[in-house]
Amino acid sequence: MERKEVIVARKLFNLGLKGLDDAITEGERIGHTMELEVGPTVFQVEISRPDRAFILHWCGMTNFQNIIWMRFVALELRWPPVRNLSCFTYTQEI
Repeated sequence: MERKEVIVARKLFNLGLKGLDDAITEGERIGHTMELEVGPTVFQVEISRPDRAFILHWCGMTNFQNIIWMRFVALELRWPPVRNLSCFTYTQEI
């Protein structure tokens, strides 16, 4: 499956849903987009207390080393009740 998304730096997990959405919008505005092939995905379910949301999370490896694709679907108790965020990010092994 091929995706056209935005690379978001290591700050991904510290941003929260609103910060991630803002970073993706800023990356699209600047023009930092690319297309990568995404392999099989892993599914997770999470609860975010700061965002007060039930989060569905998919993660898949690409053909570039340390570049992964992530999709978040947040189910919230406010408007809009469903938010969909998708991006590429990179990992560093220590």
